[in-house]
Amino acid sequence: MGSLTVDVTPILEVTGGSVDVETGYDIPSLVVGDETFTARGPVSVAATVTNTGAGFVASGSVTFPATAQCARCLKDFELDLSGEVEGFYVRHGHDRDLPDDQEFGYVEDGAVDLGAAIESALALEAPFAPLHSADCKGLCPECGADLNEGPCACPRDEDADGPFAALQGYDTGEAEADAGDE
Repeated sequence: MGSLTVDVTPILEVTGGSVDVETGYDIPSLVVGDETFTARGPVSVAATVTNTGAGFVASGSVTFPATAQCARCLKDFELDLSGEVEGFYVRHGHDRDLPDDQEFGYVEDGAVDLGAAIESALALEAPFAPLHSADCKGLCPECGADLNEGPCACPRDEDADGPFAALQGYDTGEAEADAGDE
């Protein structure tokens, strides 16, 4: 996990004071589950860190230009992940009054580190199964041909493609029951 430190010394003792941050944040990639999103450039960060008196709140937006692999056809494609970043930071010793489930970071040497908050915000926006197009046809399960480029040469039994193809030919006994009703 990378770090993006923001100097908050000008607002350490100024309740209501804020520091604006507009910068790039370099990460080589973002891994979410089984998916890897490779950077095409730095994450664009536009945030504000405010001294609330109880701590420091960071809020803003982030955009990550990335490359991902389509979950259906395995081709690389470009996408932008955008999200809202939020973080809460306290000075050492001031975390006693926080609820047990409150996530927070510490003010270290007059600075807060937005890195974890940025990467968490991007992970929340990352698609579970990235697709280069909603109508991507994927790959043929038999020969591996890209079906977006046209049909493959594999013989296809149209009836065998459905979700109930495995039940084809299964004798349910309904024909005999129907014959007995007449």
